[in-house]
Amino acid sequence: MTKVSGIYLIENAASGKRYVGSAINMGARFNEHKKLLRRGSHHSAHLQAAWNKYGEDVFRFGALEEWEPEFLVGMEQWWINMLRPEYNHRVGASSNLGIRFGDVARANMAMGARGKKLTAEHRTKISASLMGIKRLPWTDERKETQSAARKGKPWTEARRAAQKGGDLRPR
Repeated sequence: MTKVSGIYLIENAASGKRYVGSAINMGARFNEHKKLLRRGSHHSAHLQAAWNKYGEDVFRFGALEEWEPEFLVGMEQWWINMLRPEYNHRVGASSNLGIRFGDVARANMAMGARGKKLTAEHRTKISASLMGIKRLPWTDERKETQSAARKGKPWTEARRAAQKGGDLRPR
């Protein structure tokens, strides 16, 4: 299957409301949208609510036009201006392609997350959202990689308790 870059449209046939986007690989992007919508975690809350209300069969995914990658953001903006899609939560087109966080930004994000405890309700929601997702099998290579990543790290009480209880999942 070849990659086709361009501008795409997601349309709700029941309400006529739309979402416009651009992608270097539209087929893969459609699959990503569908995966997030089915899981209930799409970034557009309005589109997610409509998906939940009307169901998957009401939505049509299609290409508006094909473009070279360097023209995608500009053409996506043109289509947003023309169609005024109701499901787009931003009125300006942008791309996260090629964004890389530097060492300082990564350290700041890690510092902000350090020490935060999840509530039981939050853990339950995370667990429910992951139901049905296939996990990678624990191959010998994966076990070695995980073991090497933990070498030299101190054992916490939680890890010791998990080890004694037979729960060998990474913490």
